[in-house]
Amino acid sequence: MIVLAGLAFASSFEPLGWWFGAPLGYALLLRKIVSSSSTPKLYLQVFLFAFISAGVTLIWAGKYVGLLPLFFLALLHGLFYLPLATLRRYTGNILWFIPALLLIEEIRARFPFSGFSWMRIAFSQADSPYLSIVSIGGVTLLSLWVLVISYLLIAISFRKVLVMLVIILAPTFLSNSYAPTEKITYAGVQGNTPSVGIGFNDRAKAVFNLHVSTTLDLISGKPDLIIWPENAIDVDPYINSDVLSAIESVTVKFSAPLIAGAVTRNTGQLENVSIMYDVGGEVVSVYSKQYLTPFGEYIPLRGIARIVSPYVDNVSDFSSGKSVDLHSVKSMNIAPVICYELLSDSLVRNAAQKSEALVVQTNSATFAGTSESAQQLAITRVRAVENAREIVSISTIGISAHIDINGNVLSRTDESVRAILKGDLQGVSNTTLASRLDTFATPLVLLLSLFPLIMRRIRRS
Repeated sequence: MIVLAGLAFASSFEPLGWWFGAPLGYALLLRKIVSSSSTPKLYLQVFLFAFISAGVTLIWAGKYVGLLPLFFLALLHGLFYLPLATLRRYTGNILWFIPALLLIEEIRARFPFSGFSWMRIAFSQADSPYLSIVSIGGVTLLSLWVLVISYLLIAISFRKVLVMLVIILAPTFLSNSYAPTEKITYAGVQGNTPSVGIGFNDRAKAVFNLHVSTTLDLISGKPDLIIWPENAIDVDPYINSDVLSAIESVTVKFSAPLIAGAVTRNTGQLENVSIMYDVGGEVVSVYSKQYLTPFGEYIPLRGIARIVSPYVDNVSDFSSGKSVDLHSVKSMNIAPVICYELLSDSLVRNAAQKSEALVVQTNSATFAGTSESAQQLAITRVRAVENAREIVSISTIGISAHIDINGNVLSRTDESVRAILKGDLQGVSNTTLASRLDTFATPLVLLLSLFPLIMRRIRRS
């Protein structure tokens, strides 16, 4: 049963994207926990649930660097679930395990190495009928929603079926609404790369040239803004005159500003940045990535990591930015979010609060041909609903997509092709309750998850 539970949860993520797999998987897990009479065996069972679901969902992580790093990533996920077996030693009340699972998610999102929340329950629910609940209490509330459905599935009764139907269907009447500000036309450039895998950018100038040629060849008309993805400019544009000249040729030809992802040493340290060039090719704003990817943009415990992967010494440590710096097009403030930063609740929320739209610049070439890009698209859709912001996500190699404030994909590209994503980006001034609650959203949801236990204690006293 525990293997089936892990596989069911994994099925809720792309490439299958069966959102109902998450409540089914956790229903099986909770059933196994509360029915278990052997605590030592339960430690193994809860570990296997997390290990299997992570190993299957994150299989893309091992495609180019080998299975050993994937093994350690799945192992870490499994270890986080061991406290559930310890809790079972003290109580068989299933209601205690719902806040426990939420707490595990919150800790895992922050620790170690600033956390890794890719497999949050909420991020598997982009196609669920109750996705809009995320706009009220953030991703923690959406995870709680799934776990409540799991609880109701365990002991089916007519009354619980009715409650479950209400929980599933009621949020469909919720939707974010537009209080429109400026609207701009954009052209997002998916320039592709000459190779994929960890060596995708060995020919950094070739990646840049592909984005220049794709822009010049495929964009028609005069968009208000051109967007290039993360790593489109990995030849430092501050010191390379050829790169600067090519950028100027693009902005002058279309008389449009360009937002481009670049790697620079302008401050003396290696940085992953989003740069905006004006119509004359001059830099007008720069955002430096704050939430860096561990083992991708910096190496924690480098000596130990070197034993696990021979590719460690190919990674130079980046310096992180310190603030949200906006790009302004006409009168619209646009906040850049760079790839892995989508996993940070606080960073995405702060970016949304200070802007009217988000641009996600990402690079999927490292995991080309896997479900990584589709999984990231699902996370982006959840973030759009959570913060009521339209998002244009542009990748080097795919998937690039335009997402509205209710998580609908308005347009998208295929993977591994040169393509242009075009449309109207609508600025929005509305804020969701989740955004207004800010850092209080998570503790309030955790308290809500304890409410049935509190009420039971009050009734008994």
